[in-house]
Amino acid sequence: MIAAFVSAPAAAKSADVTSLVARDVARASAIAAGFGAITSIYRTVEHNRAVGGVVNSYHLQGRAIDVARRAGVTHAQIAAALHRAGLTMIESLDEGDHSHFAFGPVTEGSQQIAAASPPPPPVPEPPKYPHILADDHGTLRIDIPAANASGR
Repeated sequence: MIAAFVSAPAAAKSADVTSLVARDVARASAIAAGFGAITSIYRTVEHNRAVGGVVNSYHLQGRAIDVARRAGVTHAQIAAALHRAGLTMIESLDEGDHSHFAFGPVTEGSQQIAAASPPPPPVPEPPKYPHILADDHGTLRIDIPAANASGR
C-alpha cells in the first residue's frame, strides 16, 4: 500500500488562519465589551504612530483589542473571561488605563496553529413523528381504521 500526503498551498493555509483570527477577535470584542469600552482593534500605520503604538503592533493586522475597563473591573477578570471562552491570547497586557489582548496564530516549532475555539456541540436529530395531514383550513385529518362493521 502506498500512501500520499498532500498539503494545501501556503496561501490557503494563511487565509484559514486569518479568518480564524478575525473570528476570535470579533468574539473577544463581544466578550470584552461587557467589561468596558473597546477603544482599538485595527489601526492604520499613521494612527498607530499617532497614538504611540509600537512599530510591529498586532493592531496593524487587526489581531488585537484594547479595552478601557469600567471602574472596579480588573485586567485579570477580562483575561479569565476570554480564556473561559476558549480564546488563545498571544499577548495579555495590563497597560494601566486599559487592557490589551492579541490573538493567534500561535507557533509551535515550525508548525503554525490557529488560535481556534472548540467546535460547537453536535446538533441533536429531531424526533421522528408519524406523518399527519392537515387540510387547507388547518384541521387535522387522521385516518383511523374502523373497529368493526357493527360500529364498536
